Amino acid sequence: MSSIVDLEDGEIEPLRSQPLQLTGPSVLPPFSGKLSVDEELKLSNPYFKQTIDDFFEHKKVTPLSQLKATPPFPTPHVLAQFASKSCIDQKERETDAQYETRLDLPDGWKLLTTASNSRRTNGYFGAAYWQPEYQQVVVAHRETDPKSLGAVWTDLRGVLLNQYVLQMHSASTFAHKVVEVLREFKLKFGLSFQMFYTGHSLGGWLAQITTFTTKYLEVQGNRFLKSDNIPQSYHPHTVVFGSPGCKMMLSQMKDTFDVRHDGRSIFLKHLDITTYLSAPNRINTRHKHLGTIYRIFPDLSDMGWWEKNTALYNLMTNNLHKTLEAFDPETGQVKKDACGNLEIQVVADWPVTGGSHSDKEYECFSKCARHLENYHPHITDITLPLEGYHPLRYQTKTYDEGVSSLSVFSQEECQFLRDYRRLRQSPERFKLKDLFSVMEDSEAQEDAYKILQDFEIENDKIRCTKGIALQALIPYVKRLLQLFPQVKESTTNAL
Repeated sequence: MSSIVDLEDGEIEPLRSQPLQLTGPSVLPPFSGKLSVDEELKLSNPYFKQTIDDFFEHKKVTPLSQLKATPPFPTPHVLAQFASKSCIDQKERETDAQYETRLDLPDGWKLLTTASNSRRTNGYFGAAYWQPEYQQVVVAHRETDPKSLGAVWTDLRGVLLNQYVLQMHSASTFAHKVVEVLREFKLKFGLSFQMFYTGHSLGGWLAQITTFTTKYLEVQGNRFLKSDNIPQSYHPHTVVFGSPGCKMMLSQMKDTFDVRHDGRSIFLKHLDITTYLSAPNRINTRHKHLGTIYRIFPDLSDMGWWEKNTALYNLMTNNLHKTLEAFDPETGQVKKDACGNLEIQVVADWPVTGGSHSDKEYECFSKCARHLENYHPHITDITLPLEGYHPLRYQTKTYDEGVSSLSVFSQEECQFLRDYRRLRQSPERFKLKDLFSVMEDSEAQEDAYKILQDFEIENDKIRCTKGIALQALIPYVKRLLQLFPQVKESTTNAL
């Protein structure tokens, strides 16, 4: 049995419960030397592997104990904090411990290492943080440092012109180093680490680049090449803020590293990317966005005439500190308005100013916003040029905290959820709790059964009745299949 899932413009990929047997010669990926290992990347803690080793050396960690202690993902507020803290310079001769104290990290989080390339033509800086009790790691990439020629050059050539730049090499190398160490600990201790990327503006652009390289590439020699084992690769969860849009660059990378027609194995819609955007501005409308896009509403009431009518508008509306204030520190999610509604919308359409697009899309929105004296306009009082058609390339939809894109899961995880849902529809034929017998713990089996009772799949979305149930389901499914892969095999066999 197979079903077809639309992935992106003109692309489809079959999903099958049983593997498809192909005959004939193998499809060889094209060779590319466009992305290489940054041999000059400096780590503040080159021995961060030992840091992790020291923590777990005398701890008794079992698959069952990890599964029972599965935490939710870091909240958007926590990830926005990491994006912000990556902009704080580590002083010369300052130890990691001193730097960590000055950063004032969220509870339970520690600095693992920083990474930098101080060459004038590069200027990359990133930091890796970890929550040892939860086995979670966040890599945050720094936004544009106006004092760094390399960062400005990255903005000009990389972001504006979609060309390969040195910071891409550095960010990808850093991410690779961290992921390789986590893989070793999975083999050594059976640890199920979860990987997260974040960043603001240019940092968000780099975070999406490293999502691609982690998912689809591997290092051979000193080059990044297409991985031979994509299903077993890490599937990082990436949350970015104020990104200029990365879909065009990622599309170029897809063509660089994969065949273009029959035999493709790189699909951008499989990447787990979430973007939070403020009001449309010259920065966040530069290119098309990929993944799930949310429109949030930071408080811009302090913007005067000068900020609204000059280039300062772009900096004010794309300000990371303003973005941070849009989230509730207690819940970690966006704040609620006076009526108790979350101040967030799902983006259905967004203006674009770069590439082959003219400025007309953005100018049209900007003119409308000024006309209504509202920088978050609801297009309800504008006469439609033709009934049933929208006048602007700007539309949002109501946010449902119980809904998420299926891209948060890898393809293996998606297939498990689809198969499990089919079995769940025939309770008289299958005893679902038996699928979890490998745990050899009745309480854990009961927990798994309960958590997996409350979800539905609708096209490319997964839905739970409550947001809190979804936040528990996502990390649980990922850890369940990492720690007990026999569950997926049992589910497949039951079908």
